[in-house]
Amino acid sequence: MQACNLPKLARKSGPFLYENKVKAEGNRETRLISPNLSDYIKQKPNKRLFGVNRIGLRAYKLGNAAPNSRYGRFLQNKLGEAPVILDSVLIESSIKGMRSYLKTQGFYYPEINYVVTGKIHKKQVTYLVKTNQHYSIRNIYLHIADKSLDSIARANNDLSELIIGSRITLDNLIKEKNRYTELYRNRGYFDFNKDFVSFDLDTNIGDYWVDVGINIPNPKDFQRYKIYQIRDITIRVEPNKIDSTKLGKDSISLRDFNYSPNTYLLNPSVFQSTLTIKKGDVFKSDNANSTFFKLNDLRIFKAVNLNAIPIYSGTDSAKIDYQIRLQPSKKYDFVFEPQAITSDQSNLISNSTGRNYGVASQVTLSNNNIFGRAEILQLTYRISVEAQRGDGIPKRPLFNSFESNLTGSLIFPKLIFLSKQDKRLSNTTNRSILSASTIWEKNIDWIRNVYGLSLTYQVSKKKLSYYFVPAEISYIKTNFNSEELREQSKNDPYLQSVFSNNFVTSFKGGFIYNNQNEVRRRNYTFVKWDVLELAGTFLQLANMLLGVQPNDSGYRTFLGVQYFQYAKTYAEYRYNKYLDYNNRLASRLAIGLALPYGNSASFVPFDKRFFTGGANSIRAFLPRSIGPGSYTAEGSLDRSGDVKLEANIEHRFNIYNNFIEGALFADGGNIWRIKEDGREGAVFNLNTFYKQLAIGGGIGLRLNLDFLIVRFDAAVPFVDPRRPEGNRVVLSEYRDLQVLFGKTILNFGVGYPF
Repeated sequence: MQACNLPKLARKSGPFLYENKVKAEGNRETRLISPNLSDYIKQKPNKRLFGVNRIGLRAYKLGNAAPNSRYGRFLQNKLGEAPVILDSVLIESSIKGMRSYLKTQGFYYPEINYVVTGKIHKKQVTYLVKTNQHYSIRNIYLHIADKSLDSIARANNDLSELIIGSRITLDNLIKEKNRYTELYRNRGYFDFNKDFVSFDLDTNIGDYWVDVGINIPNPKDFQRYKIYQIRDITIRVEPNKIDSTKLGKDSISLRDFNYSPNTYLLNPSVFQSTLTIKKGDVFKSDNANSTFFKLNDLRIFKAVNLNAIPIYSGTDSAKIDYQIRLQPSKKYDFVFEPQAITSDQSNLISNSTGRNYGVASQVTLSNNNIFGRAEILQLTYRISVEAQRGDGIPKRPLFNSFESNLTGSLIFPKLIFLSKQDKRLSNTTNRSILSASTIWEKNIDWIRNVYGLSLTYQVSKKKLSYYFVPAEISYIKTNFNSEELREQSKNDPYLQSVFSNNFVTSFKGGFIYNNQNEVRRRNYTFVKWDVLELAGTFLQLANMLLGVQPNDSGYRTFLGVQYFQYAKTYAEYRYNKYLDYNNRLASRLAIGLALPYGNSASFVPFDKRFFTGGANSIRAFLPRSIGPGSYTAEGSLDRSGDVKLEANIEHRFNIYNNFIEGALFADGGNIWRIKEDGREGAVFNLNTFYKQLAIGGGIGLRLNLDFLIVRFDAAVPFVDPRRPEGNRVVLSEYRDLQVLFGKTILNFGVGYPF
């Protein structure tokens, strides 16, 4: 009935815009840029949910029936969206915008028309774009008045953004402007800026060729550009509270800079590795930017102000004084975080899987600049309780899973013990983290104590950061909390490996690439690769050199406890593609491999294995309910693997004011064992693995609260590898709605799944 009333409203108000389409004709270059043409359409249709219903328009229509009532105004102004009336003036403005955009892409003479079709309440505007031939660069001419600048430019021509034979675009011209600016400012020309670079474009030569002239005139009054040298550097700390009688009393002059701590206890040696600007050096903008970022990354200052003051003289050279003002953060930071938590967990006794819910509290205390050399001490204590549920689990008490976690970290603003390497990496942010932790965990299955100690090195740039852990030590002690499980483990090698006390010493390294913070970039990429984690190697070599023999069980021990040997790697790739203002396409690929060998040739430690299923994995399957491979058996407890392969794709779209978002998604993957253990179908095999992939999909709803995203996903299996081969595709069974509802898995999470 609602749908039937929309034509009536349209006849009264005017034709409704229902859809915009762009049809572009041209070559391969046209196909690459044609998706961007939609951004220049000035009039957008009413929003639709799942591509069908215009909910906002329908709410407005309901409110229009009683515009003077509070309920009617709420529907119209809050939930509703006024109908978008087709406007030919905006269509012409859209064509003008498209034409301007195409010119920036080298298409100087496009032909753009439009047609309007459809019923009065479903008008469709189709923009017909014929780009014609684009213009390409034939010659590049440099017109640089200053001979020194001219020689620098010609020596760096191979780095030019303008390439002969390529399409002429505004983006490349802007990049070329910025390139010249950075080129000269990194060679001492402090006064140079991008406004000094201009272009002449000559298209009169015909055949869609353009000659480009790059112009850099001398400054006003025929002066020459000057090279600036750094004369003095002054660092001044400005605490919030300071005795005015002591102001500047503790100022000192060092070889590289003048320092006024103003009673703030910070050793000046901190700045030796932080400052990449040096007295007597030629001005370089990259060094100034690096200094600014490195001072910020010390994380002990709430404000950093770096000011370059030019000192002019009558000669061809000039000087710069740097004034650096620093406002310290508070000495102590205290953060209390109450949390509502949810986690995936499997019950080993009942072999049930599900989701636990509970509450937690986390307290973090930070001491900034604890030893006067920009070190940060962080102490974090977290305690949580969860309600673990499953068949045969008593419902009282309500909370039957507990965890207590204490972590201490000491963060150094340099690579400790690696002073030479720290000096060489002067244009990066370097950090060392010493950590110690203890975890006590108790649930209905076990009581576990975990003790850890590690040293981590981090080297970071804008988009790329590396980490290396030369030493990570953990000791895990586990006791049964269930007599039933204790008896069950006597004949189960998997449970024995889970509950045996173990000692792990490892080193590892990897990197993270993330360009999401680049504001102008619509599509972004995230790559994380834990390149290699190697455990037990040094202990094994030491025992072999000392002639320590394996015990009766066939393995060697350290301090009476078996230690593990394994090699592990894990890589994750994410790509987020911008479709338009209301739509994004997110994808993810994850690959992992863990190889046990030597002193633990059969198993990787439980905490280092791979699992699949759950809210952030394959959402159509409960956590730890599938795998390894196609193996399945009644009462099977082991759902872990040494090989992981997983892929996800998700269409995310705006439903209401970027507050309510929706998603359509599909997930696939599985885990496998890498070595035979007697279970059929559990081992990864190149000839069969693709037949054992678990595949599912579904729909999601998200509440975007700015500071966090609350996520609800509903998914069903498409392909179930636990079934016999030939009977794994289950889509046809969903014709029965009872089966569909019975197979639907509901997931709750915080944040996007990837």
